[in-house]
Amino acid sequence: FSLSGTAIALSTADDRGTTEGARKAVEKLVSEGVSGIIVATDGEQVDGALEAAASAGVPVLLPYYADKVDGDGAAWRTAPTEAQVSKSLTSALAGAKRTLLIDAGGGAPASVDVAAKISFEPGADAEQLAADVARRTGVAEPAKADGTPGRAPVANPADAVLLSGNPTQQATVVHALQSANVTVPVVLTPGATSPAFASRLAQAGGTASGRLSTVGPDAGDAAALRPDASGRAMSGFLAGLRVLAQDKEAKNLTGDVPFSEVANAADSHSHDAVVALVRAVSTAGSGDPAKVAKALGTLKLGPADGIAGPGLDFTRPDSMDGEPAVLHFSAQDLGLRPLVSGTGGPASWFSSPAAD
Repeated sequence: FSLSGTAIALSTADDRGTTEGARKAVEKLVSEGVSGIIVATDGEQVDGALEAAASAGVPVLLPYYADKVDGDGAAWRTAPTEAQVSKSLTSALAGAKRTLLIDAGGGAPASVDVAAKISFEPGADAEQLAADVARRTGVAEPAKADGTPGRAPVANPADAVLLSGNPTQQATVVHALQSANVTVPVVLTPGATSPAFASRLAQAGGTASGRLSTVGPDAGDAAALRPDASGRAMSGFLAGLRVLAQDKEAKNLTGDVPFSEVANAADSHSHDAVVALVRAVSTAGSGDPAKVAKALGTLKLGPADGIAGPGLDFTRPDSMDGEPAVLHFSAQDLGLRPLVSGTGGPASWFSSPAAD
């Protein structure tokens, strides 16, 4: 867009994972005169952002949010719907007879059968949680420092874990579960597709594992290998990352580190939300939020418009075309992203090959 002569400024704000923080973040952005807001996270705090944006009359795009979106004409979800998520989570848990839900702030996904539930609040002891989960999934607790035997596993242990929460909370719990040698499959709610999950998990010392899965659009790096328009669009997105990473002057959104250091985390979901807002401003011929919202509600965007992931139909609040897929987490490097020294290959989500 910049090369075509259009000046675009991207403002950022941190919601700090709280409802009040989300409200203040929106107020900051509104005071800067933004045309629209992309809430690039998931969790209970998003409600605060939606309320503040609605009060200010600023349109909102939600690339990672699965809960209900009110059809007030000012908020669009570009992520799968709650019903789609529940259906896909059920598929991801197929074969599990006793699923243990860890509610880390995301609630219980509707229509997904669970045998038991544990709540995990922000700031709680993740190691203690993991020890309890390990025992509930058939792993005996280790002996205590004084030699006292640990608790024995429960009878009829859980054979799968469903983890619900915002990306950073999920990463905290996953790292703790890995440290406690929990070996049953762990299925995450869609917020895990946010770059914040992979980044926080790596910072904590966790690892990408095939035992981790989630659901969401099939818009990971592997989509660039498809021989169709969507594959070419994703390939173009990744090529853009490689070019930008070579620019020594390019910074991340907050301007505190070179873009080359964070290029592995650049995500097509939030990228497509930015593209959609720019297209809406262009259609409106104005940066006024009310006019942008009206224009956005008329748009249907696809690869030809710069969208790297699934097509987006903004004539409805739930704008993502197609159904979400079951995605698996892997550290395999496809060689499509810029290399970042010291970080190894980028972790990414990929879907299973379709059956013939």
